[in-house]
Amino acid sequence: MSLETLITLGYYLSSLGFLVASIMTAIAAIKFGKSTLGSIFSYLFIGTAIFFIITIFQKLGADFFAISDESVDIWWHLMFYMAVLSYYFGFRPLVNLGNSDGQTEEAVGMEKKWGIFSLIVLALIFIIPNMAEPVVTAYETSPVGQLGLHHFIAFILSGMVGSYLLSVKKSFGQIGTAIANPMIVAIWAFGLQHFWELLAESWKIIDITSQNIEGVERIFLIIASLSIAYAALRVKSFAKK
Repeated sequence: MSLETLITLGYYLSSLGFLVASIMTAIAAIKFGKSTLGSIFSYLFIGTAIFFIITIFQKLGADFFAISDESVDIWWHLMFYMAVLSYYFGFRPLVNLGNSDGQTEEAVGMEKKWGIFSLIVLALIFIIPNMAEPVVTAYETSPVGQLGLHHFIAFILSGMVGSYLLSVKKSFGQIGTAIANPMIVAIWAFGLQHFWELLAESWKIIDITSQNIEGVERIFLIIASLSIAYAALRVKSFAKK
């Protein structure tokens, strides 16, 4: 089996993982309704759905949007930031939920505003790439763009959220504890993916072909998507109770 075939299979496997996880977290959010748990799972759904949308954006590719491959990379990184922030917004109430035995209703309803904001940004990202190409190209050719600032931000953001989740998981209640470990694996896999991009794409410390670079990225994405799907499966089991 060729490397190209393996990369394609990796793409579909990771995409399927994100799709399944999106469906499961959506079911949990609907099950718990207007409550802290419903808010938490809504954030997790938004983040996971964005990751699935990223795979669609990447599949459509540069030709569809009439932009460069490098610009596709920039745009999906913007979506990545929103997805990881969605997870962070979901993890924070889990700490309060664990400390208050499920009685807190803090910030319930804010997930709807975040969802609307995310939807607007996603729509713009699918509409304006061609019009914004000169601006994106200017960034790509700038010193910070050449150094891979967008990769670095994604790496740092993943590291911060992953570290936060690791530090507070002991404060989680039953549900938070159930999903903490697979979510930690997923977020650190995302962080490693972007660190790999820094090393191989931006800094050229690792000198291999672009196809091999993508192949390693797919490994991290498969790990992340399956971990999120596993966490979502555990969430779904609670939603049945």
